[in-house]
Order: sequence, then structure tokens, then C-alpha cells
Amino acid sequence: MKIGLVINTRRRRASIIPALVRSLSAKGHTVVAEPAACRQLGLGCRTATPKGLVAGTDLIIAMGGDGTLLRAAGLVGRGGTPILGINLGELGFLTEFTYQQVREAVAGFIKGEYREEQRMMLEIRHGARTWFALNDATLNMGSSCRAVGIILTVNDHYVTRFVSDGVVIATPTGSTAYSLAAGGPIVFPTLEAILITPLCPHALSARPLVASPDERIGIELGSKNAHDALLTADGRCLGSVESGDRVLIQRAEFKTRLITPRRKSYYEILRNKMKWGGREEARK
Repeated sequence: MKIGLVINTRRRRASIIPALVRSLSAKGHTVVAEPAACRQLGLGCRTATPKGLVAGTDLIIAMGGDGTLLRAAGLVGRGGTPILGINLGELGFLTEFTYQQVREAVAGFIKGEYREEQRMMLEIRHGARTWFALNDATLNMGSSCRAVGIILTVNDHYVTRFVSDGVVIATPTGSTAYSLAAGGPIVFPTLEAILITPLCPHALSARPLVASPDERIGIELGSKNAHDALLTADGRCLGSVESGDRVLIQRAEFKTRLITPRRKSYYEILRNKMKWGGREEARK
């Protein structure tokens, strides 16, 4: 089996990775990582460019935090390689396995004893360029730090105009990220929907909206808007959007495959990560 590693080497717990690589190599598996990670951690495994890391790979292990897993999803793209997230940080909604579970999680995948979830992706288009996101796409106020006027359309039909700090367009997977912080709803991650959440709107009528996954969302900076905005996808800055520009966002034609714990429910993860109060025994 060929296994690719996407690693955040800045995490203190990254020190556990060399032992994992030695164990996998001893069992006959081919382990591949990026050259910088191999040098910094002394992995002694094969190296490859980011594109080479996912080519012909049976499994990608993202070791770090949610940002590391989002990066892995971007590298895999349409390739369809499953991703197993190991949380080397603190929060970790997407990296559902703890660093103590790393060997058990990888062994379970190799034996075929795992659960897989297919997560909806977004396709983002601005001009002639196209990007993809697992969590969200955002339009934020630009270098002027001034609120922007946003025109929202769905399938080319005008919906509303509002002035705000920006807007978040999220998948259900991304509903617990920026969208949630902005007041959006929590949506079960394997559902398919497009979440539209204004950022600090200047009118009480500008409320979060959950749209059908079959619809195409248009975001346009009003022609009277004198300020630019920044377009991002999964935390990556894609560039500036100028007055009169239009960004189109819709469901991508492919999904990201995530390996998740077999014996842990999403609600357990949500309860623990959100620090919701109360013990389970209290319901009895």
C-alpha cells in the first residue's frame, strides 16, 4: 500500500511521526512525504512534490489540525484518494482521530475496518479561474477595511443586497467553522446544502440562508462600491475582487472521502469540541 503524509511540522506532537513511518515501512508499505517534512523530522522515507504525493496513493494521512486536512483535500482534488485526519493540535473538527489513536486508525484502514464519509465540495469561479473548497469560500472586506455592498443572486435570480464585512458560503462540513462563528447554523456534515452567512451585516433583515445544493450562488460587489474585497477558499487567499466583479459558487462534481472513527458519533464530537455542558448520566 502506498501512503502519503501531509504534515504540519510546527505541531509539537509531530515528533510521533518518525516512529509511525518506521512501523509502516517495516510492514512493507511505501510511505511518501514532502521533502521539507522529511528533512525536519528525519523520516527517512520517499519524497515527492505535492502533486506526486497523491498520485497513485491508496491513503493520505493528514497530520496536524483542520488546516492540514483542508490542505490535503485541496491536493487530492478530483483524485478521490481517501484522507485520514490525525489531530496533533487541540480542536480538530475534521481531524477526528487523536494522536494517541494514530496506529490503531491506520491499521484499521489497512485491514478494511473503517467508516468512510463522502463530503460535498464547493466550486468557486472568478473570471477565468476556478478553485475548490471543502469548508467554505468567503468574500471579506479588503485592504481599506471598509464594509462592502454585496449583491446576492441564486441561479441568476436577484435575491437581495446588503452592506456587511463580507459573506461566507459554506458546505455542511464547513458549518462548524467560519460560518458558525458568524451566526450560521450547524448542519450534519454528510447532508448536501449551501450555507450563505453574511458577516456583521448592517441590517437585521440580512439573515443566514440555507440553499439547495443544486443552485448556483452569485456574489457581486455593487458597482457603487468603492472598495475592493478579498476572496478566500478554505483559508487560502485567492485574490482581490473589484467593484462590479462577480463570483460564482456551486456544488463541485466530486466529493472528498474522509475516514472517520467507527465507534464515535458526530454528535459526540460536536458535544466535546463545543464544550457543551451536562453529562450523559444527567438525562437518566
